[in-house]
Amino acid sequence: MLGEQLESFQKVLIKDLTSNQFADMYAQTICYGLFAARCNTDNPEKFSRETAAFKLPKTNPFLRSIFGQIAGPDLDDRIEWAVDDLATVLRETDMGEILRDFGKRTRKEDPVVHFYETFLAEYDPKIWEARGVYYTPEPVVSYIVRSVDYILKTKFGIGKGLADERKIKIPLPGSRAARYSKGEGTMETHQVLILDPAVGTGTFMYGVINHIYENSQNQKGMWSSYVPQHLLPRLFGFELLMAPYTVGT
Repeated sequence: MLGEQLESFQKVLIKDLTSNQFADMYAQTICYGLFAARCNTDNPEKFSRETAAFKLPKTNPFLRSIFGQIAGPDLDDRIEWAVDDLATVLRETDMGEILRDFGKRTRKEDPVVHFYETFLAEYDPKIWEARGVYYTPEPVVSYIVRSVDYILKTKFGIGKGLADERKIKIPLPGSRAARYSKGEGTMETHQVLILDPAVGTGTFMYGVINHIYENSQNQKGMWSSYVPQHLLPRLFGFELLMAPYTVGT
């Protein structure tokens, strides 16, 4: 069963995924998926491995799908006891006390996103330090995003800043200069692209999207068309660790 799931992940997600990398991703996703589900349950007495998938946020369909595949009906019989033990520990945990003061300062922080740094520091300190997995507080993210937006507007003359939807033509790699003069060998792309080379759980991507949304209050009717045409095509995020990528997605 586990071997079949490894092959499936290699086919769909990461072609050169090793057995050790798969085992690590598998363990992290189960542990953190259960935690995310526990944070979202309103009836802890009935919390279990079987009910956990239904309690994962619907806003994260990727996590729900992955968790359902590896901890749902397809869970390997040989490790059922371990996953059930984790669910029992979380069921008996006083989550209300853990989250009692969480997010009081901003009232916007997501515990599932925030606690990944703490989780990884306990789960594997070497990976936590080597990969630089540190949660950036929401006020810091907001400040950086607003600063970049301000610089785009004031230093580069881009009036809409991060929300800019204008497109430009750029040379294709390897194209000859002679073709440029004829308008060939070029491609059209948005002039403001947003790249996070270590996206983690997506706090900066969320910050950018939220900033653009909050500053388009008078154009809410255009938001549904703006997102697929001029927002999502400009967002690029890379992450080496599978678990934060799963959480962030």
